[in-house]
Parts: sequence; C-alpha cells; structure tokens
Amino acid sequence: MSEFRDGIWLIRKPAGPTSHDMVYQARRILGNRDVGHCGTLDPMAQGLLILTSGEATKVSQYLLEGNKQYLVGVRFGKRTDTLDCTGQVLEEKPFAGTEQQIIEAALALQGEFEWKVPVFSAKKVNGEKLYEKAHRGEEVIAPVKKMNFWNVKFQGVTDDSYMFLIECSKGSYIRTWCEQLGEKLGNLGCMYFLERTGSSPFKVEDALQLTELSEILTNGQTPQNYKPLKSCLPHLKSLRVKGKDESLMRNGVISHDLRLMLIQNFNPVSDDVIQVKSERGDLISLIGLEKEKGFQIRRVFKTQ
Repeated sequence: MSEFRDGIWLIRKPAGPTSHDMVYQARRILGNRDVGHCGTLDPMAQGLLILTSGEATKVSQYLLEGNKQYLVGVRFGKRTDTLDCTGQVLEEKPFAGTEQQIIEAALALQGEFEWKVPVFSAKKVNGEKLYEKAHRGEEVIAPVKKMNFWNVKFQGVTDDSYMFLIECSKGSYIRTWCEQLGEKLGNLGCMYFLERTGSSPFKVEDALQLTELSEILTNGQTPQNYKPLKSCLPHLKSLRVKGKDESLMRNGVISHDLRLMLIQNFNPVSDDVIQVKSERGDLISLIGLEKEKGFQIRRVFKTQ
C-alpha cells in the first residue's frame, strides 16, 4: 500500500477502545507501523479521529491546533470525579429544571472562560499527567486555563441526556462545560455522551470505521477517507516553487527569490505557517515567521 504511505486517515472511532487501540488496529490493516493519531478521544467518546502515516506524522501539531466540534449529552443531578458517566459518583441532587431553563443556561455558556482543568485529564503539570496522580489517589491541584466555546445548539433529549452541538478551541474541556452548565442551573452536571463531529478543517461525515476501511482495501478500492500529504493542510496558504528554488528548499534552504515571495504572500496576523509545494503540487516544507529571526523552516518533507 505504498500509494497510501504518506497521508492522513479520517476514522470514525466507536465508544469503547482507546485512541491507541485504534492506532494499533490501523497499523495492522495498513501494514504500516508508522501510524499515529491527532487529538486523543477518551474511551467513552466516539467520532472523528485523525490518524497520520509516514511523512504526515510531521503535520500532527498543525492539525491539533484546529477548532473542534462535538455532540455532547448532559445529565443533571449527579457529579462524578471524572466529570463524566464513567467516574465515581461524588454527589447527587434532585433536579427539577425545565427544558427552556436548560437551553437558556447553555446558550449563556458561550465565550472565553477561565475554568479548572478536569483532574482526570492528560494535562501535564511538572511533567506528569494529572490522571496519573489521580489514579494513584494522590491530591491533585488542577490548574486553571482559558477555554473557548461557541455555536451552542440544542439538539433535543436522548436517553435522559440533553444533547447539544458545541464548538470549542483546542484544549477546551467539554466535561468542564457540562459541569459548569449544572452549576449555572444551581445543580450538578455530568457528561453522558460525547461524539467529535469535526476537527477543523475535517468532518466526521467524511470518516470511515476501521472495519469499513479494511474491507475497501481488501477489495482493492480507493478509500475516500484518505488524504495524501499534499492535501493534509487545506486551511493553510501555499506557495509553489520550481527549479533552483525547489532544489534548495528540499535541502532545507530558503532561496532569495522564495524569501521575496514569502514577504509578498505572508500575513503574520492571520498566517501561522505557509506550505511550500513543488510545481506539481507535492508538499515540500512548512515555513513560519519567528520574532527577531524572520522566516524559518518548520518542517521539510521527503516526498517522492
């Protein structure tokens, strides 16, 4: 499967397995050990998981930076140590709020907030993940961080869970949002369902389950959930080079002409990095602007 060596795979993860479980299965299906993932999903969560293979593992951080969209189910009257239904119940409280009150409270929880990170999370403090200390029963002082939420839309009630579509920035915790929703209603909130429906610029509608991917590859078909390296970062601006500029770039050198092109095309306010591509469209490198250093090469790709 050399034609699928360097790229990303949009996978629909079911509830149950860990993100690493999905990577392990994908390595076997693809016959490629060089497979990783972008953006961990908890075992209870389902939805879009982006897997990277080959040279595309170098773009993981630029995919992680994207905004996320989730479908979340919240139940009220209960608080757990993990802030979701998998944890130990710490407190229960009768809840008699109306649907309209819940919707109004949810719509008010939009914008930027400074909230505590969940104790059971992969957030590192002093080099150690918080959940590692929590699992050992040690006291965990959760740090406070900025979290952003927007486009909250009520989706109805399913299995006693109030369902919302919600968009958030990288590093914003949906479990914390659920807890805060309970508090805003003068009660307790707990996450009972979570599906990642989008990780900018990709959507879960374009993803496949690993079983579906395996069947497609076995039948010699082309999987539509695969994006080659040159198409992995459609949200970033790109420039094309050829001749000497391309040769120098493949060796990690920014030519004088390319530097002039970057000055003309780079907007330091809106552009984080620019993709440099060959004349035929292959991704060669990523270049960013660094304070007091000018244009710097972030990544060089060994495209064939």
